[in-house]
Amino acid sequence: MSFTRLRLPLPGMELGHVNVYLVKCSDGYGLVDVGLATYDSALALLRGLKQLGVRPGEITKVFVTHFHADHITLAQFLAEVSSPDFHIGEGEISRVASSFDDLAKMYAEEYKRHGAPAEVAEAFLKVHPMSRFRKSFEDVWRLQWRSVRDGEGLDCGLRAISTPGHTPGHTVYAAEHGIFTGDHVLPKITPNISWYPISGFNPLKEYLKSLKKVATNKRGYPAHGDEIGNLALRAEELVRHHEERLREVMAVLREPMTTYQVAQKISWDAGPFEQFDVYNKIFAIGEAYSHLLYLEEAGLVRRVEKDKVYWLPAERRDNLQNIPLP
Repeated sequence: MSFTRLRLPLPGMELGHVNVYLVKCSDGYGLVDVGLATYDSALALLRGLKQLGVRPGEITKVFVTHFHADHITLAQFLAEVSSPDFHIGEGEISRVASSFDDLAKMYAEEYKRHGAPAEVAEAFLKVHPMSRFRKSFEDVWRLQWRSVRDGEGLDCGLRAISTPGHTPGHTVYAAEHGIFTGDHVLPKITPNISWYPISGFNPLKEYLKSLKKVATNKRGYPAHGDEIGNLALRAEELVRHHEERLREVMAVLREPMTTYQVAQKISWDAGPFEQFDVYNKIFAIGEAYSHLLYLEEAGLVRRVEKDKVYWLPAERRDNLQNIPLP
């Protein structure tokens, strides 16, 4: 199976670009992810296809890794210039909220419960992609999606692998030569693993389990950045990162603290927490929350709910070097 990477711009987003992959199918061509609903991205997609000698009408399949703006919101545009079949993981489409107002409100209220100042939570609602690209999300939601199962063989030489963690139903697509990893495995940065409003969903636990499913010596073709030479090695690096983060959370949690306070004390590669903009503060709070949830399930921390949610060290704590992994 042959494929070509199309690098589409992400105006106003720190990542700068998203990789969309063109693959050959039995009845035309397929795309793995489609990009962000902006003029620049749409133009880059059309120009990229034109340079390859592919007409938009020849796109017959779209395989989306997850329901985030930079991966999915250009789908309605593509539906207008072509008539592809749209595929997405069954765990994603069944868990995405159909009311974006309700979803945004759940995030704001939950993060305020966990210590985020009201002005941070409320400002986040204005800058979140679900607000900035609301019309695109609503249009995309109404498309006819075909849900794909874990392990399902698909046209274009692809096989779906369910990899929850970054989102509840994130799905990667394996081919003979490698895996299109979406945001599950990235070459230089660690994917954001945050709380999601689903009862019982432990995002970090699911993510670490999902890493095992792609720990292969094959190459990885990520949604951001360049090709990953060996997925097993990169997966190992990501596991080590989260082990270190779990130990760091345990180390700073020596007294009752909110999730916001824990996030303030963690060391972040991007710099001090207080220098983050609202968007990145919410990402950091979500990361801290996912690690605290993991430690809570492991019996290493516990929560007390008063005016806010506070976390405390468990009465019995294992050696910090031996935090259990799934």
